[in-house]
Amino acid sequence: MQKIFEEVQSLDQKCYEKFALSEDILMEHAAEYLAQSIRKRVKKRSAIVFLCGPGNNGGDGIACARILHKEYKVSIVLPYGAKSKMARLQLKRYELVGGQIDDLVGGAQVYIDALFGSGLSKKLDEKSCKIIKYINAQEAIKISCDIPSGIGNSFISDEVFRADISISMGAFKLSMFEDFAKDFIGDIEVANLGVSRDIYEEESDIYLLEKEDMNLPFRDKKNTNKGSFGHTCIVAGDKSGAAVLAGTSALNFGSGLVTIKTRDSFFVPPYLMYSKSIPKNTTSVVIGMGLGDVRVDFEILSAGNYPLVIDADIFYDTNLPRLLKERKDVVLTPHPKEFASLLGICGLAKAEAKDIQLNRFKYVRIFMDHFPDVTLALKGANTIIANKKQIYISTEGTNILSKGGSGDVLSGMIGSLLAQGYSGKDATITAVLAHSIASNRVKYNNYALNPMDICKEIKCL
Repeated sequence: MQKIFEEVQSLDQKCYEKFALSEDILMEHAAEYLAQSIRKRVKKRSAIVFLCGPGNNGGDGIACARILHKEYKVSIVLPYGAKSKMARLQLKRYELVGGQIDDLVGGAQVYIDALFGSGLSKKLDEKSCKIIKYINAQEAIKISCDIPSGIGNSFISDEVFRADISISMGAFKLSMFEDFAKDFIGDIEVANLGVSRDIYEEESDIYLLEKEDMNLPFRDKKNTNKGSFGHTCIVAGDKSGAAVLAGTSALNFGSGLVTIKTRDSFFVPPYLMYSKSIPKNTTSVVIGMGLGDVRVDFEILSAGNYPLVIDADIFYDTNLPRLLKERKDVVLTPHPKEFASLLGICGLAKAEAKDIQLNRFKYVRIFMDHFPDVTLALKGANTIIANKKQIYISTEGTNILSKGGSGDVLSGMIGSLLAQGYSGKDATITAVLAHSIASNRVKYNNYALNPMDICKEIKCL
């Protein structure tokens, strides 16, 4: 996993004060990394347009244009001039090597966005939106210097530069991982600014998850039986199919035994058991998906000595906050609307799903401050996992998973790992990664995923 930061100004300042690296040196390294990234992707003599803003983000772009001058057909566009000290210095250097300032034109092979970057504090004005809309319409490679212009902390402009690649200067920035940024950010790279990231970066409580963080439940011991790998109990509700999906994924993800607890008879696949009560040897319980009008016995859940996965309809039950205060070994898997309800019934915030989507990290922290031992997995375009004041972000999910039943499969997977002895955090991290990676391996059109396809693919990771 890699560190993510809410701001990097303090990291830049450390370079100035501790390592005697000037602002100029950092900018030259940023520009050189950007230039190397262009060289890897674009043939010599191709036309490149740099859209440069008035501040230091624009300075990065101007410096890169100078480096590539004559090597490529370079032009820079300065819709707001060069205003910061470094932007003016870089413009002077660019002009001294013969560079020109031009009007925005179409037909270039590459467009570089160095307009505002991560320092954007308000939505783009009409002029900037018009420029970006024009560039987005061009058939060309589009690279963002730092972060696509139009994306801010907890807001998005009417027009946003649609990047194929975003080169983050120095370190990963949190705003890159907002759900609303996912359609614009493209692939993300981090530019070295003159010292290794190990030196540049400080401690962080936010991490980007990678495939290597997935710890699958491979069986190493030979002297085992089905009881060696836990017993997952899935509580069924009015929509029994949800329980079958969760139970199937739990079994496929390693649980030695899976029981569907149900009050009504319905078809249960022969590889799953069923019971009218939670079995005594249960080692995890998954509840909430497809629950409907079925009443939850919170007394039994509170008294249980097994970890819990809670999903879906229970996030509207006003008895849930008491359970969360009594139990620490709980994993919650809400989507934004359910999370808004959870915050409300816990008395933590009044928010709607749209508010959550614009301030996902803010609301996750609010919840985490009050329930630090509970593991939260807020589902979305990027899934946020929170536990013990730490935040973990998975970007592996795609629109393939926007299908009813996908979340039921995930809950079953988490429950399976809990049953096998994983901690709440570790079970959730591995299940979220495996769930997304498995879905991406399904060989259908991206609209055709069936939740059972994920259940099959998790066997083959």
